[in-house]
Amino acid sequence: MKRHWKELQRKSSHADLSSLSELDKNCDTSIKRSSSYGSMKRISSGNSIHQLERARSNGSLNYLEPGKESDPKTVDIEDDSTFSARLLRGISTILRSNLLMAIFTYNALFASTSVLLSFQRAELVANRKSLETSAASDTAFLAKINMISGMAVFFFQASGMGAFIARRFGQRGSLSLMPFARLLGVLFLAWWHLSSNGKPPNLTHFLIIDEFTRVINFSVAKPVREGLWRGLSNEARYEAKPIVDTLANRWGGGSAAFLVSMTDRMLRLFGKDSNGSDGPTAIFGFPPVMLLCLIISVWWAMVSAHVGHIRSKIDVELKKHR
Repeated sequence: MKRHWKELQRKSSHADLSSLSELDKNCDTSIKRSSSYGSMKRISSGNSIHQLERARSNGSLNYLEPGKESDPKTVDIEDDSTFSARLLRGISTILRSNLLMAIFTYNALFASTSVLLSFQRAELVANRKSLETSAASDTAFLAKINMISGMAVFFFQASGMGAFIARRFGQRGSLSLMPFARLLGVLFLAWWHLSSNGKPPNLTHFLIIDEFTRVINFSVAKPVREGLWRGLSNEARYEAKPIVDTLANRWGGGSAAFLVSMTDRMLRLFGKDSNGSDGPTAIFGFPPVMLLCLIISVWWAMVSAHVGHIRSKIDVELKKHR
């Protein structure tokens, strides 16, 4: 009995030693595996999966098996999730795509016309103050206009009228709706200047025209513009789109202000000063800001038709591949 008990103790001790040795081996291989993975940088962008697959197919990415030593030829994957790398990829994606360049131009021209009309609005508000109106009354008047336009946007979106108009006109017509509305408004303001011998329009009429374009933008045009990114690559949607949404607006607004400044300097160079005794400066009977806004509005309408044409061709190609 005692001999049998000693034999069982000997077998159990051998089993414990073998399990400890296996545990040491597993710990050793896990440490090696974690050190190998630690040498590889993580990638958070959408291209990481493609890069891993490419590296695995080329044999440059080696996974360590348990019990094998680390391979010194393992290649680390470069980190492409930095701000500069994503910015360069987004810019290159925009430059290679006709659709993205057209969308960028569309947004930039929209921002340019808005900035040019803001100069006209500032002049009209200044004329209103010259009529001995208080700052409180001006603020209340502008607040009422903004409240009315906001309620109109809410009505179009909540009632489905914006979606109905977008379906009725189609994608190409909806994109052209806002440029043509702004073009008609600028033509009306230009006609007012000509018919009244340079007298500025009424501030109420100007705000009605300007806010009408704003209502169309938020209720019809903006949802349609967001649909232009449908079916595009991840680089276009997640890296190029933020650049288009931000840089195009800054570019358009800055370009409009630069054009106004250069036009004013050119007029002064040719001896035409807006503060002179001959009255406000006019080019072909139009104020410089109105003339610039008219030209850019025509350009904007042409670009909107071009964007709709390119997107329609892409939709046809996507339907063929379904």
